[in-house]
Amino acid sequence: MPNGQETSSVEHYVIRRNVRDWEEEARRQPTLLIRKTLRSGQHVRFYGNVVVLGDVNPGAEIKAGGDIVVMGWLRGLAHAGAEGNQEAVVAAFRLSPTQIRIAHFIGRAPDKESDVLPQVPEIAEVRDGQLIIDQWQHSTP
Repeated sequence: MPNGQETSSVEHYVIRRNVRDWEEEARRQPTLLIRKTLRSGQHVRFYGNVVVLGDVNPGAEIKAGGDIVVMGWLRGLAHAGAEGNQEAVVAAFRLSPTQIRIAHFIGRAPDKESDVLPQVPEIAEVRDGQLIIDQWQHSTP
Protein backbone atom coordinates (compact mmCIF):
# COMPACT_ATOMS: atom_id res chain seq x y z
CA MET A 1 0.00 0.00 0.00
CA PRO A 2 1.48 3.39 -0.92
CA ASN A 3 2.49 5.53 2.04
CA GLY A 4 -0.21 8.18 1.41
CA GLN A 5 -2.98 5.57 1.49
CA GLU A 6 -1.61 4.00 4.68
CA THR A 7 -1.60 7.35 6.47
CA SER A 8 -5.16 8.24 5.46
CA SER A 9 -6.51 4.90 6.72
CA VAL A 10 -5.06 5.60 10.17
CA GLU A 11 -6.14 9.21 10.47
CA HIS A 12 -9.64 9.75 11.80
CA TYR A 13 -10.39 13.43 11.59
CA VAL A 14 -13.78 14.58 12.77
CA ILE A 15 -15.28 17.98 12.15
CA ARG A 16 -17.53 18.92 15.02
CA ARG A 17 -19.78 21.87 15.41
CA ASN A 18 -20.37 21.76 19.17
CA VAL A 19 -19.91 19.66 22.31
CA ARG A 20 -23.22 17.86 21.74
CA ASP A 21 -21.95 16.53 18.38
CA TRP A 22 -18.74 15.32 20.09
CA GLU A 23 -20.67 13.47 22.82
CA GLU A 24 -23.14 11.95 20.36
CA GLU A 25 -20.34 10.53 18.21
CA ALA A 26 -18.58 9.13 21.29
CA ARG A 27 -21.76 7.27 22.26
CA ARG A 28 -22.14 5.79 18.77
CA GLN A 29 -18.50 4.77 18.43
CA PRO A 30 -16.98 4.59 21.91
CA THR A 31 -13.63 2.98 20.97
CA LEU A 32 -11.34 3.07 17.96
CA LEU A 33 -9.09 -0.01 17.64
CA ILE A 34 -5.90 0.45 15.60
CA ARG A 35 -4.08 -2.79 14.77
CA LYS A 36 -0.73 -1.39 13.66
CA THR A 37 2.18 0.75 14.72
CA LEU A 38 1.73 4.49 14.27
CA ARG A 39 4.71 6.04 12.52
CA SER A 40 6.08 9.59 12.60
CA GLY A 41 3.70 12.03 10.93
CA GLN A 42 0.58 9.94 11.48
CA HIS A 43 -2.19 11.57 13.52
CA VAL A 44 -5.26 10.01 15.09
CA ARG A 45 -8.12 12.16 16.38
CA PHE A 46 -11.17 10.41 17.78
CA TYR A 47 -14.19 11.28 19.92
CA GLY A 48 -14.00 8.31 22.28
CA ASN A 49 -11.28 5.95 23.48
CA VAL A 50 -8.31 4.89 21.33
CA VAL A 51 -6.62 1.48 21.66
CA VAL A 52 -3.44 0.77 19.68
CA LEU A 53 -2.23 -2.80 19.18
CA GLY A 54 1.33 -1.77 18.36
CA ASP A 55 3.71 1.06 19.09
CA VAL A 56 3.31 4.83 18.79
CA ASN A 57 6.61 6.12 17.45
CA PRO A 58 8.08 9.59 18.03
CA GLY A 59 6.37 12.10 15.75
CA ALA A 60 3.02 10.24 15.82
CA GLU A 61 0.09 11.81 17.69
CA ILE A 62 -3.10 10.56 19.28
CA LYS A 63 -5.85 12.91 20.46
CA ALA A 64 -8.85 11.26 22.11
CA GLY A 65 -11.92 12.46 23.95
CA GLY A 66 -11.58 9.46 26.25
CA ASP A 67 -8.77 7.13 27.29
CA ILE A 68 -5.70 6.08 25.30
CA VAL A 69 -4.32 2.54 25.69
CA VAL A 70 -1.20 1.43 23.82
CA MET A 71 -0.42 -2.28 23.79
CA GLY A 72 3.20 -1.50 22.99
CA TRP A 73 5.64 1.38 23.35
CA LEU A 74 4.23 4.93 23.51
CA ARG A 75 6.94 7.34 22.37
CA GLY A 76 4.85 9.92 20.48
CA LEU A 77 2.35 12.51 21.71
CA ALA A 78 -0.78 11.38 23.54
CA HIS A 79 -3.67 13.69 24.51
CA ALA A 80 -6.47 11.93 26.41
CA GLY A 81 -9.59 13.72 27.64
CA ALA A 82 -9.14 16.27 24.87
CA GLU A 83 -12.46 17.97 25.62
CA GLY A 84 -11.55 18.53 29.27
CA ASN A 85 -12.20 15.06 30.73
CA GLN A 86 -9.82 14.92 33.72
CA GLU A 87 -10.93 11.34 34.45
CA ALA A 88 -9.26 10.08 31.24
CA VAL A 89 -6.06 8.02 31.43
CA VAL A 90 -3.14 7.11 29.19
CA ALA A 91 -1.76 3.60 29.64
CA ALA A 92 0.98 1.71 27.81
CA PHE A 93 3.23 -1.32 28.16
CA ARG A 94 6.16 1.11 27.84
CA LEU A 95 5.30 4.74 28.58
CA SER A 96 7.94 7.12 27.22
CA PRO A 97 6.03 9.87 25.36
CA THR A 98 7.51 13.02 23.87
CA GLN A 99 4.51 14.74 25.45
CA ILE A 100 1.49 13.54 27.37
CA ARG A 101 -1.70 15.48 28.02
CA ILE A 102 -4.82 14.75 30.00
CA ALA A 103 -7.46 17.46 29.66
CA HIS A 104 -5.43 20.67 30.17
CA PHE A 105 -2.61 19.02 32.15
CA ILE A 106 0.67 18.60 30.24
CA GLY A 107 3.76 16.53 30.95
CA ARG A 108 6.81 15.52 28.95
CA ALA A 109 9.64 13.03 29.09
CA PRO A 110 12.62 13.94 31.27
CA ASP A 111 15.53 15.71 29.53
CA LYS A 112 17.87 12.82 30.31
CA GLU A 113 16.92 9.35 29.09
CA SER A 114 16.75 6.83 31.90
CA ASP A 115 18.95 3.76 31.49
CA VAL A 116 16.35 1.64 33.27
CA LEU A 117 13.10 1.03 31.42
CA PRO A 118 10.01 0.09 33.40
CA GLN A 119 9.35 -3.65 33.55
CA VAL A 120 5.60 -3.23 34.07
CA PRO A 121 2.92 -1.27 32.22
CA GLU A 122 2.38 2.31 33.36
CA ILE A 123 -0.61 4.59 33.58
CA ALA A 124 -0.86 8.37 33.55
CA GLU A 125 -3.75 10.07 35.30
CA VAL A 126 -4.69 13.29 37.04
CA ARG A 127 -4.57 13.04 40.84
CA ASP A 128 -5.06 15.98 43.17
CA GLY A 129 -4.61 18.46 40.33
CA GLN A 130 -1.35 16.93 39.05
CA LEU A 131 -0.47 14.68 36.13
CA ILE A 132 0.95 11.52 37.69
CA ILE A 133 2.62 8.54 35.98
CA ASP A 134 2.66 5.35 38.01
CA GLN A 135 2.99 1.60 37.61
CA TRP A 136 -0.24 -0.05 36.54
CA GLN A 137 -1.05 -2.38 39.40
CA HIS A 138 -4.78 -2.92 39.32
CA SER A 139 -7.91 -2.39 37.30
CA THR A 140 -9.35 1.09 37.39
CA PRO A 141 -13.10 1.55 37.09
